[in-house]
Amino acid sequence: MVRTKTRARTFSECYPNGPPNIRLPLAVRQINNNLIFKDHTGRPALMSWWSWGVKRPLPPIASWVFYMVHPDVPHDFDGCGFRDSLENAHCLAQVHDRYHRYEFFFLPGATPEECHAHYLGEMEARGTMWRQIRKAKRAVKNMKQGKEPEDNSAQESTFIEVSTSVEGPSPEEESSFDEESASDEDTNAGNQLPGLVWPKCDRDVEDIWYRGWFFIYPDVEVRFKGAAGEVHDVYLVTFDPIPQNWYEEESATFDPMEHLICSKRMEALGPESESMLSYWMSRSNRSQWVEEADKATENAAKLGWERW
Repeated sequence: MVRTKTRARTFSECYPNGPPNIRLPLAVRQINNNLIFKDHTGRPALMSWWSWGVKRPLPPIASWVFYMVHPDVPHDFDGCGFRDSLENAHCLAQVHDRYHRYEFFFLPGATPEECHAHYLGEMEARGTMWRQIRKAKRAVKNMKQGKEPEDNSAQESTFIEVSTSVEGPSPEEESSFDEESASDEDTNAGNQLPGLVWPKCDRDVEDIWYRGWFFIYPDVEVRFKGAAGEVHDVYLVTFDPIPQNWYEEESATFDPMEHLICSKRMEALGPESESMLSYWMSRSNRSQWVEEADKATENAAKLGWERW
């Protein structure tokens, strides 16, 4: 076999009719959305989330809840800045879910037990995330049946300050949400704040042994990496333990039923992946509650909703 050398073609030889007309899409920047609201006790609280290109007034359903317990947290606290700093320090960029909102409550000096009591009170006032999921499913079903859509804009808003095709439910999903108990539907129907996360599927929480959780941030510095490069602490608080069926030959070193509320420090990097915040947040990406929440959020946005 004889190898021959060929010269590189010139630009005019490659494109005798002129250069191709290629238009690159415009760069879309990340938009920060912040919503100040009042919690069930009347204290100011904050929701933060991001969107592409334009502001999105509709908060996503899936959420992470943080309790800021240091008494000197700055009054001009920036939830989106906190989120970005958290994700950079804890290597969360690859596990970030674009539909998650971050929710912040400010309880100076609160213990995990006091934060837990507040969380339950907030859930009682606002209901769970499944109220919004059912509402979005009903709207999609009504649209497919040609019924009048719900008028979200006509409802009285509880917000204080706001700094194509729709995917329908499968027949199985339709029957399931029609038959679901809507206890929080009637109690919280007038509350337009999105409900809180409460997984229904045991498979989503079988490896953490608890059905509820939130985070506590105890530092005054709201940037996670300090001048010396240290990473500030985040504590995971889990509650509502799930009974475990231990085999006879197993000896349980930790029984969640003996620890109704459990607090654990989460590391940015460490020898055990289970203790890393990035691992803990990423484990939920394929959960049923995340999939349901993301689908409902996307459908509501396509329907043009601006409030829940």
